[in-house]
Amino acid sequence: MVEYEKTPEKQSISWMGGKYAGQLKNGLPHGQGRLLLPDNSGYKGQWMEGKPHGTGTVYYAGGGIYRGELSGGKKHGYGIYTRSDGKAIKGRWVEGRLAEKLEELEEAARTKEPLAHEVPGGARQNGLPAISVRNLSHWYGKLQAVKEISFEVYPGEILGFLGPNGAGKSTTIKVLTGQLALKGGAAQILGRDVGKEDPQIQSKIGVTFEEKNLYLEMSALENLDFFASLFGIRNPGSLDALQRVGLADRARERVSGYSKGMRQRLMIARAFINKPEILFLDEPTDGLDPVTASAIRKTIREEADRGAAVLLTTHNMFEADELSDRVAFINEGEIVALDTAENLKLKYGKRSVRVRLREGDGVREENLPLDGEKSSARLSELAASPDLMTIHTEEATLEAIFIRLTGRGLAG
Repeated sequence: MVEYEKTPEKQSISWMGGKYAGQLKNGLPHGQGRLLLPDNSGYKGQWMEGKPHGTGTVYYAGGGIYRGELSGGKKHGYGIYTRSDGKAIKGRWVEGRLAEKLEELEEAARTKEPLAHEVPGGARQNGLPAISVRNLSHWYGKLQAVKEISFEVYPGEILGFLGPNGAGKSTTIKVLTGQLALKGGAAQILGRDVGKEDPQIQSKIGVTFEEKNLYLEMSALENLDFFASLFGIRNPGSLDALQRVGLADRARERVSGYSKGMRQRLMIARAFINKPEILFLDEPTDGLDPVTASAIRKTIREEADRGAAVLLTTHNMFEADELSDRVAFINEGEIVALDTAENLKLKYGKRSVRVRLREGDGVREENLPLDGEKSSARLSELAASPDLMTIHTEEATLEAIFIRLTGRGLAG
């Protein structure tokens, strides 16, 4: 296993005639990083001593994409090569050449712009999805909790499932992680079918649930070391993981003495300990104080920047807005909308201006839509008033849009 130098933040340098952003060691790309070349080809993934090495994604100028294992800058190991026409080959490569064709796929998901995920706020949908769900359904007896939902999550992307309790968010994650049986539809995790006992998949995912399943008589450090040992990981860096969630100073204390919030933070650290390719996070900041919740969100974003695909469930509209590259509104087991938060606001929301003015000993407010000549004239009139106190622009919140689409709020 390659050991990468930990750096506090990404660095940018010119490399191979292009622009590299990521971790460095002795001035060379080493660790996680991205390279974009002038012809729009590039690479995103693991590096060692200046060359792509480990797992990553290669974007070719002609439109092809390779996602898999590399060594010394060449395709080496198992991977999938997708041609510009969408057809793909799953196989084993040796020194850059296809040594064994394992499967030929008729069509693979892709985008026209290979490095679109490099654009802030842009799509991260490149190559094959880490999670692919088609018409997924689940029943508890006669009650259908999830109703033929479909979505994909790509490497480096955070998809936020936003909805009230009982909407089907947790059930979906439990089906995808094998805790509940797949009763309808189809789903794949890293190209492998969900619903089968698959140790390879289990070793590449990280999971947190609202229910805490920690060993209370063990310390936090012992919990992480034990969990890492299940994956055969030696020297997992448990203390560093606890540092990321603010528990390093309590690392050797028994978990039985931890508060609810501390246990939640330990669950988050445990989900990250095996450096998973996919993270399933079910209400990860529920019950945490604002400062701790903010720190946890930062670590989640860091995991996505590392290349992990993240499926996040929440009923907190601020969390969904802040973290998610795309947001799925889920209500009564159905996805009613799926897009970026910005696009949802533009499509369903209304921009307005709130004006506050003095009126005698009190204050009065007027709300004006930003569209229309009448509103413009009225706003100019109020702005010239000597009683004007403040003017604030407002946009629709995700909760307001959710209520508009479903007729109910996120709290219930």
